[in-house]
Amino acid sequence: MVDTPPRLDAELLDLAYPCALDAVADIERRHIDARLAAADPAVRQEFSDTVWQLREVIGRLSVLDALAPPPELEARILSALPHTDPGAVASVVHVFPWRRLRWAVPVAAVACLVLGGSVVAERLIGPAPSAPAVEQVDGQRDVRTVQEPVAGGGSLMVEASLRLGRAVVAFDGVAPPPMDRVYQVWLVSSGGQPRSAGVLTDLPSATRPFVTPFQSGELLAVSVEPSGGSHAPSTDPIVGVLLP
Repeated sequence: MVDTPPRLDAELLDLAYPCALDAVADIERRHIDARLAAADPAVRQEFSDTVWQLREVIGRLSVLDALAPPPELEARILSALPHTDPGAVASVVHVFPWRRLRWAVPVAAVACLVLGGSVVAERLIGPAPSAPAVEQVDGQRDVRTVQEPVAGGGSLMVEASLRLGRAVVAFDGVAPPPMDRVYQVWLVSSGGQPRSAGVLTDLPSATRPFVTPFQSGELLAVSVEPSGGSHAPSTDPIVGVLLP
């Protein structure tokens, strides 16, 4: 029997998961961006699709009502993880880098969604109350739509619902950022303190928008930042929208 050699880009594609969760340090993000720039276009597209799909799932889950998990859920999740001698956990962590444990995370995530029962499934794929996050925002009676011009051309469209505390962000006619730069979304409090809402790995559009939670009275702004994003804005915003 001939073993199929592992894909050379498999590790890069695995990194789409922590990137989607903004769970990588700035220096790692810059390294990943550099690898993506040198990768095959099909690999870049697969990476982008994975990030978008995971963020879409997170967006759907974030607008669900809080549900108390069944008491046996923790035991079921633990049983779905690879079995390891508890006394050997420390040595395993030292021997294997975190990326070698990448299969444990998808297994646990699947266990959470599947073992959570039909309630979770119905909330994700059922009728109107369980529609995707974008549709939930669209369907709110208090939804507010604002369109603002973007410096350099194009416009930013924001649909926001204070009731849900979610804003749907899309570009229209906005050019991609310069080489080695990214668009980053910020939420600025009434006191002027910005916090990052996310780095845009792709240009958000009407069919693939960016969804973010927000607090009343915050300003949603977009700036151009170095690849991987910044801890605080390093340039003036190219557009800003006051949220309800």
